[in-house]
Amino acid sequence: MASGLRDRGQAIRFTAVSVVGMLADYAAALVFANLLGLPYLVASTCGFVIGSIINYIGHNLVSYEHTGAATISVLGWVKYFFAVILSLLVRLAAVALLEQLTALPFWIVLVIAIGASFVTSYVISTLWVFRKPG
Repeated sequence: MASGLRDRGQAIRFTAVSVVGMLADYAAALVFANLLGLPYLVASTCGFVIGSIINYIGHNLVSYEHTGAATISVLGWVKYFFAVILSLLVRLAAVALLEQLTALPFWIVLVIAIGASFVTSYVISTLWVFRKPG
């Protein structure tokens, strides 16, 4: 089961898809805020949801060799969204802990927290959301 975590190609594909989703999240949030005039929190939330949908579809089509268009489902996205929310909680916890326990500049704290969040997302996605059958 954990052997899937050591698949370097899979990790690279997962990272590439995640970057695309992040860019879509960012662009969508800007559109919702600047072109549609939505409040920043609403625009940011909409971007986050759109990015997660794009990531979920991308991970099915690109990141994992045993998945594809046939494995895309609403239930699968809900599982993925849960994983993303968990990874966000890890990010926020890391920021809070590092802020309290260290004197590191915020940009370093944020880089560490984003890294912890990304690893959490990859592990949960690989071992649960997109788990290889058998």
